[in-house]
Amino acid sequence: MQSGSQWPAPQAPAQSGPQWPTEQLPQQQPYAGGSHDPWGGQSGGPAHGGPPSQKSNKKLYAIIAAVLALVLVGGGLFFFLSGDDITYEGRDIVEPEKVVGDAESTLDGIVETRNGALNDQTSCYFVVKNADTTDIEDRLVCGPVLFVDGDEGQAYLTFPLEGSAGDGDARLSVAAEPDSPEPAALANPDLLRRPDGNTPPEGSGGLAVPEPPRAEAGSFTVIPSEGTDLESTPATARIGSPTMSIDLTRIGEPERYGQGDDARRPAEGEKFVAFEIASGAGEIGPIGEFSISVQIDEDDPAQLPEDADLSGGPVNLAISVPEDTGDVNLVVTDGTIVQRLSLTTGEPDPDNIALWQRTTRSQSLTFSQSFSVRQSQPGFVTEDFPCTLTVDGVFLTYFAGPSDDRAPSAPSQAFLDLSGVLDISGQQGQVEPVFWSLTLPDGTVLPAFDLNDDPNLIDIFFEVPATFTEGTVNFGGVNTDGDGLTFDFLGAVVAIPIAIPAD
Repeated sequence: MQSGSQWPAPQAPAQSGPQWPTEQLPQQQPYAGGSHDPWGGQSGGPAHGGPPSQKSNKKLYAIIAAVLALVLVGGGLFFFLSGDDITYEGRDIVEPEKVVGDAESTLDGIVETRNGALNDQTSCYFVVKNADTTDIEDRLVCGPVLFVDGDEGQAYLTFPLEGSAGDGDARLSVAAEPDSPEPAALANPDLLRRPDGNTPPEGSGGLAVPEPPRAEAGSFTVIPSEGTDLESTPATARIGSPTMSIDLTRIGEPERYGQGDDARRPAEGEKFVAFEIASGAGEIGPIGEFSISVQIDEDDPAQLPEDADLSGGPVNLAISVPEDTGDVNLVVTDGTIVQRLSLTTGEPDPDNIALWQRTTRSQSLTFSQSFSVRQSQPGFVTEDFPCTLTVDGVFLTYFAGPSDDRAPSAPSQAFLDLSGVLDISGQQGQVEPVFWSLTLPDGTVLPAFDLNDDPNLIDIFFEVPATFTEGTVNFGGVNTDGDGLTFDFLGAVVAIPIAIPAD
């Protein structure tokens, strides 16, 4: 029975408690329907009179209670009747359920943007300062959430809270970003509070670390250098051109690239072809319109992404191609020179300029030898003169000539340029190519030739395989030019061994 005084029903005079004051009852008024019963419509028999029975009062209370409960639920106060009691700096919090809801909406956006994972147990929680207080800290903890390459044991983000000033109820706002982008483990789950009384699940609540999202089909992009499984290429994986050289340093077909939010898997039905390239100095030769692209089978080449800046060091890239793709080639075009490298094997195309795949192409020398030369010409006195031949080096080149526009007979060949001078009685110069020859290790003797168009100048060159590493330069002999001038080196034998490493 409910405590307090009840509605005063008519009682016998001997009963304790207030008696119904019959002398104060209002005068009965005629009933509009013609009945003389002031309680018209009430049940209870013909002798029923006075106020309603006690049973009717209880029914009225039940109706009032039900309506009140609906109002409380509709106004959000139900949380306080059934949830956790929380305060901010000793003040009640205005609409704490809205604060939590705002945080969860923010969390949903972050998870979607970062390709993360959440489940139906993911929620946000206030954190009380200790178990003996209702005052909360200036933060919300939200989870479980997991991101690519995350840890199932670390699944909660922390969002800063800011409270309103003053002595009245506190209004709280949630920061748009968490303290740290990386989730952490819960320090003390027992201190978490929600207006609805819910508590966090055990561990990650069955949530698993998500896989990286798939890249768009056919995507071609710069990728992070870390977190991509690539293999080193041979030293020959290089393309030279007059504008710049391109070294293909690493290649591979990784199942994914990148770490965390930047990680990606290939598009459905495709695979990644990833590679690392670096630029170097250009070669000697005519400079034309320069471009770097990637060609898949016989498709049109795709230019490098705009953000592939080769001036700042090695650049890593990945292109998503169909799984059944055969050839993927790096294509470097410099004017009329087009060269290719396989991005799946690192092998250069047979039509590439083979010399530019080499890094060492020269040898320094300190050769000097003295002897005599006899000069004769009809109508002139024949004389012998002292002379000294000095050679200070040899180097391999593809383009040569006064304008660097002379090329050997094939991309697999190169020019061997001889840097030397013949001093005859104090006058320095050079003599006709006929006095020079180059003997290869297999005994093949190659003649010299002059690539200078000026009749008063001579530049001595040999055409050799681009793979040339060693040989012997020979000088000497007798020759008469078109004017009848004869040079005879009187049997002098000059042999200059040369060697250029293959690396």
